[in-house]
Amino acid sequence: MTDRTIGEAADLLGVTTRTLRHWDHIGLLSPQWRSGTDYRLYTEAELQKGLQILVYRAAGLPLKEIAELLVQPETAQEHLRRQRDLLQNQISQLHRMVRAVDEILEKERVSVSEQVEIFGEDLPKYQQEAYERWGDTPEWEHSQRVQKSMSKADMQAAKDSHDGFIKMLVDAATAGIKPGSEAANKLVRTHRDLIGQWYPVSANKQVILARMYVEDERFNQTYQGHAAYLLSLVEALAQSEGVDLTAVKWG
Repeated sequence: MTDRTIGEAADLLGVTTRTLRHWDHIGLLSPQWRSGTDYRLYTEAELQKGLQILVYRAAGLPLKEIAELLVQPETAQEHLRRQRDLLQNQISQLHRMVRAVDEILEKERVSVSEQVEIFGEDLPKYQQEAYERWGDTPEWEHSQRVQKSMSKADMQAAKDSHDGFIKMLVDAATAGIKPGSEAANKLVRTHRDLIGQWYPVSANKQVILARMYVEDERFNQTYQGHAAYLLSLVEALAQSEGVDLTAVKWG
C-alpha cells in the first residue's frame, strides 16, 4: 500500500499531527521513510504499531511503559492477549465507576446538570476518562470525597480559580517570565495549590501531570497553547526542590 503522510496517518489513527510528532520525538513511533521534501511517511506496519499504541493508551498505560512493551520480542497474538487483559481490567474499573456514580447520585449535594453547567458539556466524558486512568488510586478516591462535600458555590469557586490561573499563565508567557524566577515559582505553587484542593500533591506528581498536559492536546487547548510553557516552569521549581527530572515517580 502507499505510504501515508503525517496528516493522513493522523486522520487514520484519530490523533493530531502534534501527537505523532511527539511520538516521533520520544522514539515511540518514528517513521523510517521521508519524502523528497523531508516529510514523514508512515508505512502500513508503522500504522499498525500506532494502533497498538492507541489500544495501550486506552487501557491507561503511560507512554514510557508502552515503549517498553513494544520493544519486547512478542508475537502479534501475544500483544493482543496482553491488550485484551488490559481492556478486561478496564471493564472491571468501569463497573466500579457505575457503582460509584450510583452512590453519588443518591447523596450528592450538587446535581450532575449543575456540574455540567459549571464545568461544561464535556465533563461526563472527562470524568469517565479520569476514572479509567486513575479509578483505582488513592488520589481518585480522595478527589471523589472532596467533590461529594462541595456545594455548587464551592465548585463554581474551583472553576473560577482554575480560569484565573490560566489567565495568569497566559500573562506570564506573554511577559516572558523565565522558569525558575520568583514570579514563575509563585505561579507554579498556585497551580500546585489548585491540584491540592482535590488530593495531596507533591512536586513529583505535579511534574508528571504537567508532562501529561503536553502529551494530550486537549490539555494544551485548555491552557491556551501554553502547556509546554507550564511544564518548563513546573520542572524548574521541582528541580530546585531536589526532584530528579530523569527519574520522576508518582509519589
